[in-house]
Amino acid sequence: MQLAITILNNANIDAINELILMNSTNQCRIIDLKSSVFGELQCAYLLIEGNWNQLSKYESTLHAIEKKYDVKIHSARIEKNMSIENLMPYSIEIIGLESSDLISKAILFFTDRHITIEEINAHRYRAPYLNAQLLSARFVIACPKTVSLFQIREDLALICDEINADLFFEPFRANN
Repeated sequence: MQLAITILNNANIDAINELILMNSTNQCRIIDLKSSVFGELQCAYLLIEGNWNQLSKYESTLHAIEKKYDVKIHSARIEKNMSIENLMPYSIEIIGLESSDLISKAILFFTDRHITIEEINAHRYRAPYLNAQLLSARFVIACPKTVSLFQIREDLALICDEINADLFFEPFRANN
């Protein structure tokens, strides 16, 4: 059984450290952990694994950490991931002029084709030597083996051409 946790606070890593230390105390394991600073906020996402008793002990301490550090913590129990035998992970990066269309068109493209988006990372930056704002959106998708990758690449490339964006489509490697 797994427990998904999100935490949001005022750039204080102490609460996140305490959540991580609780794993060994409660005999749980961290499956996934992401932490970032957004402006003045520290955000973290954790996926913890353990049996129902271990996760219950872990959950019971979350409220105390919320009060101690004045943070917002949300958690949800989930069953382990569904079978991924028939899915292939791919990394896709789309880079173009800053536009609200870029991300929404990509998401719509994947959802219309029943392709699961496992992760999205996007950031805006100023192009070197120019005064243009660019947007880079990186997606990790789980593509069913029954779907033609050639067709997916071609269709996505057409959409990127329409919005004047570059497309990088490659098998996912964990060290991307």
